[in-house]
Amino acid sequence: MKLVRFVAVMATVGCLIQTATIFAQTAEQSAASQTPSADTPSDQSLSTNKDTVTQVDELASILGSVDASSPAIDTAAPPAALKPTQSPSVNFVPEKENPDSTTIAKPRAKSMLEEIVVTAQRREQSLQDVPMSITVLDAKQIANANITNASDLAAYTPSMSTNQRFGADNATFSIRGFTQELRTTSSVATYMAEVVAPRGQSSQPSGDGAGPGSLFDLANVQVLKGPQGTLFGRNTTGGAVLLTPNKPKDEFEGYVEVSGSERNGMRTQGAVSLPVSETLKFRIAIDKNKRDGYINNVTKIGTDKLASVDYTSVRLSSVWDIADEVNNYTVASYINSNSTGSSGQLFACNPNTVGVKLFLLFSGLLQAQPCQAQLNRQAAAGKKGFYDNVSTIPDPMTAIKEKRLINTLTWNLTEDITLKNILAYAHLNTKNGTDIFGTQFTYSLAGLPLDPDSNREFKTGVSVLNPTEPVTSQASYVGELQLQGQSFDDALQWQGGVYYETSRPDGYSGNNSAGLVSCNMASLLGDGVIKKFDCYDPLEGVVGGVLVQHYKTTYLNRAVYSQATWHINEQFSVTGGLRYTWDRTEGYGIKTRYGWAFGFAQAPTTQITTPKAVSKAPTGLLEVDYKPFDGTMVYGKYVRGYRQGSVILASDPGIDTFKPEKVDTYEIGLKTEFDWMIPGRINLAAFTNDFSNQQLQLGYVSPTSLQTTTIVNAGKSRIRGVEGDAYFQILESLTLGFSFSLLDTKLLKQEDQTARVGAAGGPIAQISVVPIADVGDELPYAPKQTYVTNLTWRLPVPEKLGNVDFGATYSAIGQQRSAASSSGPFGLLDSFNLLNLNLAWNNIFNTSLDVVVFGTNVLGEKYTTYTSGTYNLLGFETRSVGSPRLIGARLRCNFGNVD
Repeated sequence: MKLVRFVAVMATVGCLIQTATIFAQTAEQSAASQTPSADTPSDQSLSTNKDTVTQVDELASILGSVDASSPAIDTAAPPAALKPTQSPSVNFVPEKENPDSTTIAKPRAKSMLEEIVVTAQRREQSLQDVPMSITVLDAKQIANANITNASDLAAYTPSMSTNQRFGADNATFSIRGFTQELRTTSSVATYMAEVVAPRGQSSQPSGDGAGPGSLFDLANVQVLKGPQGTLFGRNTTGGAVLLTPNKPKDEFEGYVEVSGSERNGMRTQGAVSLPVSETLKFRIAIDKNKRDGYINNVTKIGTDKLASVDYTSVRLSSVWDIADEVNNYTVASYINSNSTGSSGQLFACNPNTVGVKLFLLFSGLLQAQPCQAQLNRQAAAGKKGFYDNVSTIPDPMTAIKEKRLINTLTWNLTEDITLKNILAYAHLNTKNGTDIFGTQFTYSLAGLPLDPDSNREFKTGVSVLNPTEPVTSQASYVGELQLQGQSFDDALQWQGGVYYETSRPDGYSGNNSAGLVSCNMASLLGDGVIKKFDCYDPLEGVVGGVLVQHYKTTYLNRAVYSQATWHINEQFSVTGGLRYTWDRTEGYGIKTRYGWAFGFAQAPTTQITTPKAVSKAPTGLLEVDYKPFDGTMVYGKYVRGYRQGSVILASDPGIDTFKPEKVDTYEIGLKTEFDWMIPGRINLAAFTNDFSNQQLQLGYVSPTSLQTTTIVNAGKSRIRGVEGDAYFQILESLTLGFSFSLLDTKLLKQEDQTARVGAAGGPIAQISVVPIADVGDELPYAPKQTYVTNLTWRLPVPEKLGNVDFGATYSAIGQQRSAASSSGPFGLLDSFNLLNLNLAWNNIFNTSLDVVVFGTNVLGEKYTTYTSGTYNLLGFETRSVGSPRLIGARLRCNFGNVD
């Protein structure tokens, strides 16, 4: 906290000095302008006029088309803030305000189309020169859209969505239908300063994403779509998300920002660049964000507000120019997040208990009346209707502590060859306590309670904190040695590298879970030995009980990779890439199950598992691009993608490992920039993906693992689609952006796994198998269509007031599947629309102060982000709901040379 206070003080002092300096300069200029003038201009006025003409001539020479003596000229600077919220194909080049009253001619609109530089191929390139579908959001776009988590980012990125099964803090990315389910490794890798996010436990929803406190003080976010591997550390099938933090600057500069919003929201950000010498500079940045949850817990147990935000993030970076040819870049970060977590919301009961799975028929009969009774209680006790919920967890939470240290050494061996060495350490610690289904049932038959203790409640599925262990505690180490350069007069650009990544536990991780049993919730915080569980089961422990879990998972990933581009001539280029990957995952699990016959405890049973998954595979890329004329490129590519196999400690032996999946991707694209009457850019891509040995999730219930899931290689799917973005400079003060994606996904084949699951988990497991999708279904979390439209307009206000910019972003997200069609009528999520608005008054009265009023989901759209798929299995359905409207404002003060 001392570091946080230091940054806040330095930023505030810098801001005050900057503002005072500007006011002093303004006052001096005002006093000078009031000096009486004679008929003959004084030397001072002549000097001023000469300076003015000189400035006009200099600016005219830059624009290349301005006559300094031209009449009817305009001082209005191009609107630097008018960047598209979603289609970031065009940036603006801000011009310095002319301090005198003399005006100049307007430049051609294309002069405001600044090149967007990306690092999608591990070197700096223009976005329009990279044969890949990429979405880029810069710092201003992230701020204007109030993006603070992975789910916010996905809402503005076509072809991207998130799996929010365990809330926004644990959301995982899905790109083009490639999703990460519980128990699988990530299909989309998230990189901070070129290093992949730390892994979490294989059986827990943590790690591998952009968690709380990651999306601040960034230069940009780049979303790469399609398989990655021949240039990046970890092999992924869906794509990669690159988070690029701001580096230390050569001058003392920074900002301090304070935001307030509905639901008692308060956010403070600040950053300071501190140059120590010409060769050494530092940057310190902080982000503290706190806001009440939007889910109303009608029980008031643990908390009355779920889905809160409460994190502190600190990032320290340094750049050391050791020599002219050697540079060292270090990033150290710490994130501490403690939210009230998420919970399922009961919203539908199945009145047809005959339709409930046979082995749960008795349980279904018992639950039919309590289910409807809970819905009635929610309605009676609730205040917010759609956002009312039930949670009986004594201490609901999602706690995340993440530490990272990244060091990158870059050595320019020659003018054409560069050696880069990346070393990184990360530690991830998480705790989760959540009511998975959000139920509060009491066993009853014909309206009569079967449990004599009213303090106990029937739990279909609940996960609480283990009193002695976190859910995840993993240390990750990454090493990457990379050599890149160009040969044959830059006709050949090449890169190669070796990659090493390991993630190791520092002890056991786990939690306590209860399913299909009636328990006193407070007792579940015990260990079952010293502090006993207080539970009751009229089904005599056939399927229900309490599970105490202790897990360890170790990952080892190694690879060699290379990629080269041969520029045959100025128009044709051919790219080839190869990679070979070796992956190993080992687990050690201890599961102790406690059961009851009515209120009498049975002897606990313990199962120890030691699964191991080893896989290796070659992958590659072949790509051709052609530039028929300046500003236009067409390309075609083939990519073989690969996602490693792994272990599932929460499953039963025999189905606790799974193999890699492979995908063949074919893509064609067009990128064009034009300088017509309305200049702009249009980028399009069409693709098709063929899966083989696809990893699919299955849910089941067994006496040893209770309600759980496993992953099987049983599928074959097709994913095809079209996506694009466009940007148009309608006027100098008006811009329009549009982006879209159309996805057609389908599960073509799924092998029957009931016999295999039955052999591992017994007859109950065999008849309780529930797939995440049925043959013919869409793949999960792949919206059929997504449209994002954004408009920015600089209002015509006097220059002396500063700049006033209005922005609007409208997102339309189509239907997407959350559960199999056979699970019930709620497996397909409805489409929804979001409208975000912001009004920014920047450089207030030509000072360093900015004020922004923003609103997200301003129309108050009520939408569902996840359904459990338990309607036909357990006799009820639960869901997660999206964030409601949020209105807020922020005040920012910049100091130094801030962009």
